[in-house]
Amino acid sequence: MDGSRKNALLELLTDVRRVAAHDEATHSRLRGGEMRQLTASVYVERAQWDALPGYEQEFLRCCAASRQSRKAILVGFSAARMCDVWVHSDVKPGVQVALPSGKPPSAKAQSPGIEYRRMAVPAEDVVERAGIRFTNAVRTAVDIARSAGERSGIIAFESLLAGCCDAEADLVRQECTALMRRMKGTKGIGKARAALAKATNRSESAYETLLRLILQEHGITCHAQVSIGPYRVDLLVGDVIIEIDGRVKYAKQPEDVVLKQLEREDWLREQGFKVLRVRTGEIDRNEVEVVRRVLDKLEEESRPLREQPRLYEPRGPRRQQFFPQALAEQLGRKW
Repeated sequence: MDGSRKNALLELLTDVRRVAAHDEATHSRLRGGEMRQLTASVYVERAQWDALPGYEQEFLRCCAASRQSRKAILVGFSAARMCDVWVHSDVKPGVQVALPSGKPPSAKAQSPGIEYRRMAVPAEDVVERAGIRFTNAVRTAVDIARSAGERSGIIAFESLLAGCCDAEADLVRQECTALMRRMKGTKGIGKARAALAKATNRSESAYETLLRLILQEHGITCHAQVSIGPYRVDLLVGDVIIEIDGRVKYAKQPEDVVLKQLEREDWLREQGFKVLRVRTGEIDRNEVEVVRRVLDKLEEESRPLREQPRLYEPRGPRRQQFFPQALAEQLGRKW
């Protein structure tokens, strides 16, 4: 989600603490049930809310929680929604926050639907945009990796590394390592180190990473972002190309773009490769079935390859938004 869309979504929020007494139109909508309550004081037009996709609703839930409590810092998966760190597809809805004190408020002072994390977050790890406070991308990835399991950790770290050339990726890894050194002794920090060690800069989406990890867990060697002739494919297993289709991949594309995609697929088959298309929803619903489909495709008769695959080398530069300032400045230099 780009910055302009985030700003547009923030405009939908109404904090009733700031609604003037003479604003009868807003008060009328509140009384009439036309506004959906997100926190004790923050609302959104119900019709507008219902029209939003789930990920945008979760973004607004996080923003509302931060607006409700000016001291609250969005952390973990909630911070990830703000700073564009990839998250595992099965993340449950909800808002995770921490307070500067590192301690949750009393039960009476807690808001429903908000998980208060007992964790200290120093000011150097916090970003503020449009009044919303959240952990920077590096701290967010480390927190996810130490608390949410290996898959989620690797996915988070690979979102930091995505698009980085090898020199840039080394800088990002060094920043993550330095943070984990500073957090030595924190619960789960060993898990975060292990996840970082397995992360690569060759992935371009959360689902590419997720499917690669699933296949590897089943003993299937898999390469991400492989160049074949003039094209680059999502994943390659032997002579099987795996293309991952999101829910909206072709939904709003003009016909000529779709035709070019089909021509691309035909060309790859002519070079002797098998092509398997996997939808993100299939991965979410039944990953074992997806693995079976890959194995079945591998069992199909193979042909000599007319074009040899080669690993893609990211060349950067990647964007530096939401990285710690010193790291962002380093990545801004040309290599």
